[in-house]
Order: sequence, then structure tokens, then C-alpha cells
Amino acid sequence: MTTAYLGIDIGLSGVRAAVMSARGRLLGKSSRDARTGAVSPARLLGYVNEAARTALDGAGLNKIEAMALAAIGPVPVLLDGKGAIVAHLPLFSQAAIDDSVSQPDDDLAARLLDFGRRNRAASRQVRTVCDLTGYLVSRLTGCLAMDRVTAEDYALLPLPGRARLPGVWDGAAVVGGLSRIAANRLGLPAGTPVAAGTYDSTADLLAAGFGPGRRSVIVLGSTIVIGTLTGTPLADPRLRSTPHLGKGWFSGGWTNASGTRLNFAQRVLARPSKSPAGPVPLVWPYLAGERAPVWCAEATGMVAGLSPETTAAALHQGFIEGVALSAADIAERLEAEAGQIRHWTVTGGASRSEVLMGELASALGATLSTVRGAAAHLGPALLAARSTGLDIRLPVVKRHKPSARRTALYREKLGIYRQVFEAVRPLLGGINRVTLMRSS
Repeated sequence: MTTAYLGIDIGLSGVRAAVMSARGRLLGKSSRDARTGAVSPARLLGYVNEAARTALDGAGLNKIEAMALAAIGPVPVLLDGKGAIVAHLPLFSQAAIDDSVSQPDDDLAARLLDFGRRNRAASRQVRTVCDLTGYLVSRLTGCLAMDRVTAEDYALLPLPGRARLPGVWDGAAVVGGLSRIAANRLGLPAGTPVAAGTYDSTADLLAAGFGPGRRSVIVLGSTIVIGTLTGTPLADPRLRSTPHLGKGWFSGGWTNASGTRLNFAQRVLARPSKSPAGPVPLVWPYLAGERAPVWCAEATGMVAGLSPETTAAALHQGFIEGVALSAADIAERLEAEAGQIRHWTVTGGASRSEVLMGELASALGATLSTVRGAAAHLGPALLAARSTGLDIRLPVVKRHKPSARRTALYREKLGIYRQVFEAVRPLLGGINRVTLMRSS
């Protein structure tokens, strides 16, 4: 009988399920596209059930060794004394379930304080604050838990009233088995072990094999996560150091400029079949604010260097290069503290773009190695395997090397890229105001 593990990834662009063998091979998968930053936990649970059943059907299995979930976060779910939702605070403060792009609200403390000010009566009902992953796991098992990586974000928060956090677990620890109701919905046996789970980005690091053997990792998803292993947190306030599923710190940054920006460019511009002739404009792909390293919610997309010779294909190429420049902006600052990084391990759906991978390698001046199943969202399934004591390391299947000529060009572009944004930063409020005005 096939030994298999089920992982559910709740990312910004949808819910993905993967069934994986004990050898790390993908047996079945499914996806449910949705703007999850705006979806209620109850609806997300429905998406989880749907994606899991489809993946299991594709694998031809009705039994697994264990399962794990990993969701976007931090997304506080506020519960009353009976475990019912009082409120949930979405990752996107202005999100709508449509094609618009919204700015993630990274200030978790501010979100909780704002909820308390605006909803005093409801705030007094709150007894437990959990995160989205923990809430979904509790609906599957009846056990409410928070993994230690997530708990780091919540530990010093101004919790409402008499609210407390759940017990803290290792992300790979089994917190309980599937309840009979949850098992019936998934088509699995009751009691199937379920791990505590973690953030989706933390599970992505696991898929890349982040740790002493693969110290520097890039996750190319709807956003980019880029960082390296350090013994202590970074000093640079523009970057971040966070816990992961091992020793030391994952130090680097999260940039919004990745898959969502490339999807935008593909939707509105011609996709070049080959390298476009003529000048390629500089593009700042900050379509709805930016996180590391500029931390500017007012940032919007900008284009410089347009000329009569600019083509739609060249502008599309500019978006790809803008994404690569955003990653290089983080990496160069990171290397100032952590030392030069000559090799990065890559995972994530956007790694399917050969053009992006080539430009990213040159922008970073480093070799990029893509792991098997990079686009299959295997992180949660690997976490499920780890909950049974099995550590699976996905092998590297492809490498992209930098072009020395392109690397030199990117270094020159990066200096201008930074200078222009800093010069425009004081005007961003005014730019946003006038661009939102309706013509009379």
C-alpha cells in the first residue's frame, strides 16, 4: 500500500492541495483559485475540503499517514469562550474578492488595537486569539494550537481584554486526529493525524530544504521571500529576521513584487516571445505598496525611460526586470551583513518562468538551483511527513547561472532604482490623490 502524506497550502492566490509519497514524489494535486486575503475562515475551510478531496481522488487514495496545513498570516481569528468566531482580521485591510490588488497590513499590533477601539463590545467577548492555520486545524481536529514560529509574532501583542493565546506546539507535532465530521468531508479515516502546521512561507522554506545545507533560499510565489541562515538577527531595520523550523534565523525580506506583478503584466501587455529589441524601461512594480526594503504602503507602480521606440514587449520585460531588481535590493543589503551569497535554492510557482529565473540569477550575480516539485506547493506535505518522523529533502533538478554582462548592468540599474524611489517618496501621497481623482 502506498505511503502518502497530504499537504494543504493556503496562499495569497488560492488553496492548493498536494498528495506526496514517502520518496517526495507528487501523487495528486488540486487547486482552488481565490483571493484568500479577503475570504472568511469558514469559506476557506470549504476550499480546503474541496482541494483535499480532489487531490486525494487524483492520487487514487482514501488513506494517508498524516496531513498538515500552512496558511497566509498573520491573520488573527478572535474566538469567544465557546470557540465561535467573534471576528477575524484579514491580512488585507482593503481587500476585495476581485481582480484588484490590495496592500497587506503588516502591522499586526495596529490591527488588533484598531479592532478594540472600533468594536468595544465584541472585544470584551474575545477569550482566545489564534491564527488562521490554527483555526483551520481546530476545525479538523477539535484541538486549538499555535506553532512556535507563529507564536513569535503574537507573543507581545496587545490582546483584547481577557484573551489568551492557544498552547504553543512545534509545527510538525501532531495535535490531534481528524474528527469524524471532518474525516467524512475529506474522505479519510477518522483519527488521521494532523500536524500543528505553520505559515505558508515557513512551509515553503521547508520545501526548499532551508537550513545548514541550503543556507540561502528564495520562494517565488505571489510574493518573494528571500533570505539566508544567520546565527543572530540582522541589524538593518529594512530587513527582518524570523524563526523557522530549525535552528538560527531566517534573515532577509518579503517583497510584494513577484507572481502577482508578472500576472498583471501578462494581462495588460504583450508577452515577449524573445528578448525585445530596443530600450527596456525601468519599472518599479510596487502596484499596491511595498514591504522590504522600502516599507511604504503608499508606494505605487512607476515607469521611467519610456521613448517613442518602447514596445509593449519591452515594457513587459521591464516588469520582469523590476521584480528581479526588487529581489536584488533586498539581497545586496542582506549581503552587507551576512556576506556574499553565490548560490540560492529556489522554490515556488513563479520559478516556472525561465525568463524570470534567468534575470533573477543575473540580478543577484549568483547561481539559482530549483528543487523538484518547486511549483507543486509541497511544503505542507513535507511537514506532514516530518510529523511522522520522516524528513524528506527534495533534490535540485535545474540550475540557472548569471550572465556577467547582465550582472554588471543590474548593479548600475539598482543604484538608479533606489535613488529614483527615494526622490519620489515624498510625493507619493500626492500622486495617489491625483491619480484617484475622476476627470470632470
